[in-house]
Parts: sequence; structure tokens; C-alpha cells
Amino acid sequence: MLQQTAILQKQKITRKGEINYFQVALPGTVKKIIAVETSVVCYTDAQIIEEDQTTAVIPDGSSGDPGGSGTTSNNSCPNPGAASFTQLSSTLAGAELTQVFQVGAAVNPGFSYNTGVYSVVLTVVADDGDTPASIAAKVAAAINNTTLATWSQYGSNNHNYKPTASSAGDLMTVTVDNQHSFFASGTGSCSAAPPPPPPPDPVDPPPVLLTYDPLFTIRRQEKAGVLALQSPDATDIFYQSEVFRDDRNIRFADYTFVGSMPGEWLKGRKRYATEVLIETESPILEAYYKDELGLLHGKDLNYELNLIIWFEKEQS
Repeated sequence: MLQQTAILQKQKITRKGEINYFQVALPGTVKKIIAVETSVVCYTDAQIIEEDQTTAVIPDGSSGDPGGSGTTSNNSCPNPGAASFTQLSSTLAGAELTQVFQVGAAVNPGFSYNTGVYSVVLTVVADDGDTPASIAAKVAAAINNTTLATWSQYGSNNHNYKPTASSAGDLMTVTVDNQHSFFASGTGSCSAAPPPPPPPDPVDPPPVLLTYDPLFTIRRQEKAGVLALQSPDATDIFYQSEVFRDDRNIRFADYTFVGSMPGEWLKGRKRYATEVLIETESPILEAYYKDELGLLHGKDLNYELNLIIWFEKEQS
């Protein structure tokens, strides 16, 4: 008979930009991990950053400035879009696995590109002038410059293998042993400012702008950090997600909302489980967490990351 249970792991974060490696103890039996939940409780006074909402909706469905002035260009986003680092192919040949990844066309200063294996995560941050080809070359160089001792430091590199990588244009090719595989992801997005509206016809009066409805305000989510989980057995990295302080758009366009919600619960604000289905015999999970909340506020923050692992096991 299967029994569902959960394990709570609490991890203290105290430094801005801190990278934290830790382990989650599991029962030493065969089990199926079915869901992962995360939440954050902040002990340092850090007010959630608000954004000015000045956009009004006009009758034709476009957006404009309520004051009637034009918008300015966004010089910090030369290539609008979201960062991406996508696997195109995976080829097994003997004792080696060859993977090909492609860097997305949208590369902007501050976008980060992560890859790794054996619980080791490498990060390349885009600078001014970077292109998909230069990012692919930087990631390949980071892999080649990482020593075998670094790849083996967490005990997952049971074949004592040193990965190698190369790049060609926006493609990055990496080789690893046939029992493991690299992950890759891009973080960051931006959009160009919309063009200013055309001047009104001097004959006709300007169109009447509608009053902005706060019910349709899209608020920026305050990201606390990035979390990745890995099982030391053949499962490897099975979960990677951004951790948010709370969902600020949970009541978007809800006409029944009365304007008040509960504050922080005992273990953070209301959270939602991300479903996974991983079977493992390992007695531990290896976790990687990188703080971004302190970077957002520009100072060291003292907060607690709560990680809840749901799993099924045979009831004894």
C-alpha cells in the first residue's frame, strides 16, 4: 500500500547573490517523488518593490500614456525577447553522450546562461555587445576550463570523466559520459518600448482615454532565487525553477476580489506544488540555490528558503 508523505527542508540565506549547495535527506528506500513546493520567509525588512502603472487602455485596444506624451526607447534592451538555451540533439555513442545546445537570438546585457552536470553549475552573464555566437563560445570555454577535480567534487562523477565542449556560431556541443547529461537554461527577458502614438488629426479632437482599471494591473513578481534539484543516481537533475517571494498576480481580473488577502503564513505565502514523477533509491537529494532577492534590493537579506518534497513509498 502506497503512502504519501512530505519532507520539509529549511535553508538560511544571509548574503546577497549567495550560491548555496545543500542536501535533502530522504528515506533509504525506493520512492517516487511526485511534487516540489517552495516558499520564502523574509526576516529582514525588505518592502516589495512596486512599479508605477501609467499605461491606459484606449478604445482600439492599444496602449498609450495617460498624459498624452510619447514613450521613449529602451536602450538597455537592444534585442527584445527572453533568454533561451535549448537542447537540439542528444547522441549516444559507446561510453559517451554528445549534446548540442542552441543559444537563442535574444541576448542582452545581464542575461545569464546556465549549464552543468554532476551537481556543478556554470553561469555565463552576457555583457554589452555579446551575441548568441559569443555566448556559445563563452559557455564552451567555461566547460573546458573547469578541472576534473571540480567536476568530481560532489561525488556524482562516478566515471571520473572530464566533459569537453566546442562552439560553432550559436551552437554549443558538449560531450559527457553516457550515464549523465548536461542541462542548460537561459534567464532574463526584456522588451522594447512601444513606438509613440501618431499625432492626432488637427481637425478631429484627440480620442478619449479610458480610466485605468487597477483590476487589470500586471505586477512584477519579486524573484527570490533559482533552485535546482538532482538525485545522485541516474536520474540526475530533474527539477529547476525560479522561486518567488509571492504570487502578486493571483487575483488578476478577479471581479469577486474584495481587496484584502492573508499575509505571510507560517512557512511563507500561499504556495503551489510543481508536479514531478521521479523514482529514486538514493537517500539524499542534492540541491543548488542562487539568491537573487538580495541582488534585487542591493543588500544582504536574512531570509529562509522552505523546500517541501512530496513522495510516495510503500507503507510498512
